Amino acid sequence: MANSIPERQNEEDQLKFLRARQQTYAQATRFLVVQLVVTLLVPLLGAVLAIVNPPAKPYVAAASLIVLLLDILWLDRRQKTLIKRAAKLAEQYDCAVLDLPWNEFTVGERIESEEIHTAAKAYTRHHDDTRLLDWYPVEVGALPLSLARIVCQRTNLHYDRRLRTMYGDGIRAGAVFVVLAMAIYGLVQNLSVTAWVLTMAPTAPVLAWAGREFYRQRDTAEPLEKLLREARKFWNDALFNGCDENQCLARSREFQNAIYSRRSSSPLVFPLVYRFRREQLEDEMQDGAADFLKQYEQAQSSPLIQK
Repeated sequence: MANSIPERQNEEDQLKFLRARQQTYAQATRFLVVQLVVTLLVPLLGAVLAIVNPPAKPYVAAASLIVLLLDILWLDRRQKTLIKRAAKLAEQYDCAVLDLPWNEFTVGERIESEEIHTAAKAYTRHHDDTRLLDWYPVEVGALPLSLARIVCQRTNLHYDRRLRTMYGDGIRAGAVFVVLAMAIYGLVQNLSVTAWVLTMAPTAPVLAWAGREFYRQRDTAEPLEKLLREARKFWNDALFNGCDENQCLARSREFQNAIYSRRSSSPLVFPLVYRFRREQLEDEMQDGAADFLKQYEQAQSSPLIQK
């Protein structure tokens, strides 16, 4: 029996959650941009200044350490607060669209409607709903609700894992390039160890950020791989062995707990990476949903599986 997820996800009440979520992530992204500027651009400019004006090296090194503390004590903490808030808004959307019960023990209290309205209204000042419509693949509408939930939840996991893997690999490549470039410069200029260390000091925040982000993204992506395997097992079990509505609902709620935990604690991805990869990832999402629908249709037509 078909479900109403494709229609429900585009209703005004649900779109309001997405607008507020996107606005909250946009606020967090602004802090990410500031973080990148003060931890990457400023130190790199300092490194150039130190090369052009060697007496300025101690001052550049001191400024780099101040930037590092600013990042750890304020910018990073503010990002995490906004990320957790956005995760709650995404949870409210999922619970409404996928018809899941709210888990206050795991998620806490819902965001107040007045706050949602304010954030959603701020989003609509600069954006329309083009990117919010059909958030989940419309193909899931042909599946029973219990199976459609699994596909939508797996879509969340796959999309996030792929994006973070790409982002982490890019960060690692950039960090290696910076280290090699500075090492080659030191060799070409025949710098002493002391002079080379002073030259490298301004890049410390850059490398600290890159190392932290790479491991954060990797540590976020690796558990997603396990969850994807579990989602596949859940799908196969529900499809071929069957589970009643209450059993499937309870297990989907467990998966949703894991999704919320991942959303609320995961670091941001630089927005340009998302925009660059969005079309590819959404194409993969649609193709994956179509494949699950095909499996369901084959299972329904098999006399060995029909109940």
